[in-house]
Amino acid sequence: MMIKEFFVSLLHYFVDITTAVLIAAAIFMTLSGKQVTGTILWQILLCGFITALPTAFFLCLDTKSVRLSRVLWCAHALMMYFMTLLLLNVFGWCRITPLSAALTLLATGFIYTFTGSVHYLVDRKHTTLMNEKLKKRYAPNAQIQKTEHQ
Repeated sequence: MMIKEFFVSLLHYFVDITTAVLIAAAIFMTLSGKQVTGTILWQILLCGFITALPTAFFLCLDTKSVRLSRVLWCAHALMMYFMTLLLLNVFGWCRITPLSAALTLLATGFIYTFTGSVHYLVDRKHTTLMNEKLKKRYAPNAQIQKTEHQ
């Protein structure tokens, strides 16, 4: 695992996860009538960082097996759910009840889907741009043009 790759992934996932947690918290607080405080904002940032760490680690694992990748992502999703439940309890955002556990599952699913979608779209855009640049560089006409200029 490359250290630079890990820190780049950590930064990207921190931003994406924190944004998704902020959206989920805004929806919850609006529905429950609770007010946002400075403490809650710092806790949201801490949640984003704590959950981005294992996410960046999992992403940097170089798995050649599709099956192993799926197992790792399922394990990651479960870890995110239980970490979220733990953080909700530690920060005192809610008591853990069957209803709060179910709502947390929905929120974790939303955050997971949001983050995955953002990364898929960004990666797809980067792949398209890279392919276009490669086509331009290695197109048959590019070789002819290079020899003409020399």
